[in-house]
Amino acid sequence: MKHSLIFVATTPFAVNAFLRTHLLALARTYDVTLCVNTTAYPLVEEITHVVRVRHVDIARKIRPWQDLRALFQLLRCFREIRPSVVHSMTPKGGLLGMLAARLAGVPWRFHTFTGQVWANSTGGARRLLKAIDRLIAALSSRVFADSASQCRFLENEHVVQRGGVIVLGNGSIAGVDLTQFHSDTVVRAMLRAELNLPDDVPVFVFVGRLVRDKGVFDLVEAFAAVNAKNQQWALWMIGPDEDGIQAALQERGNQLGARIRWFGSTTTPERYMAAADVFVLPSYREGFGSVVIEAAACGIPSIAYQIDGVIDAIVDRKTGVFVEKGNVRDLADAMIWLGSDNNARTALGEAARTRAVREFSSSAVSAAWLDFYAALFKAAV
Repeated sequence: MKHSLIFVATTPFAVNAFLRTHLLALARTYDVTLCVNTTAYPLVEEITHVVRVRHVDIARKIRPWQDLRALFQLLRCFREIRPSVVHSMTPKGGLLGMLAARLAGVPWRFHTFTGQVWANSTGGARRLLKAIDRLIAALSSRVFADSASQCRFLENEHVVQRGGVIVLGNGSIAGVDLTQFHSDTVVRAMLRAELNLPDDVPVFVFVGRLVRDKGVFDLVEAFAAVNAKNQQWALWMIGPDEDGIQAALQERGNQLGARIRWFGSTTTPERYMAAADVFVLPSYREGFGSVVIEAAACGIPSIAYQIDGVIDAIVDRKTGVFVEKGNVRDLADAMIWLGSDNNARTALGEAARTRAVREFSSSAVSAAWLDFYAALFKAAV
């Protein structure tokens, strides 16, 4: 009889980005159910073919009545399926998933931390959100993080005890799918032709949720300074407008004369990475920065703020460039340097791809997850 595993996440966006390869691998051995808010974003179709999907009305932000309804939906699901394991991701998914699993008597309860929403908060908001993460850890049988630096952060902030959080494999939640993310000169030529953009024009690309914590306003400001000196250079912004800030970002970019193209959500970010030259992630908080190694697998280097999580994804001046968090001027200077120096760009990009293939392939990370679950169930026999 197959062991039953239930994964809980808030939105399909996180599932598509972080759990897809693991769910597909685990479903070959175990009975896997995914609990997620299916109305928030489309799930990758291949997940729905091998995993049982349950809609749960989880909201990203605090919504007391909706949160209570989602808790009861999860509790009902867990009591019906009686899983061996509930494994949660995302803050709200972790709080509701671990609480419902504890109430339902699920024997193994796991949560993966992927970056702390309170890391840059202050005052009461920080204390509340930090307390929620402590509660998640207390309700869990075991907690994971997706980078070594995040483990240290959680321990130093007393969210978990020393040694109470581990990383599977070399880090990252999902690794990078090398069949999806790779250099592709044909795609590069086709997409640039569609956009009427010559091959020798440097393109910077951002892929992620359009939220303030991702440093997107800093990026617009920095690129405006870049465009003032290099008017033909381009910035592509790809990702869902989850906080409703795209209009304000576009207005600011237009005021500053920045040459920015907005593409919205996509299920094929690799097309834009393959056609771009430099990935930029001025994020103020990250768990690991999986998108950095996806860009690396496509053969392009990254420029990022030097923060916990991302410091495990980039080797400074070897696979990318670090900039002090919040330093917009240095961010612009780094973009100008890599945009101007084709040799440096190529060398960093090749080194980034080599490291991504060697250390962070999705198959290697999924193997670490499979090994963990196999050892867990073997020890329980």
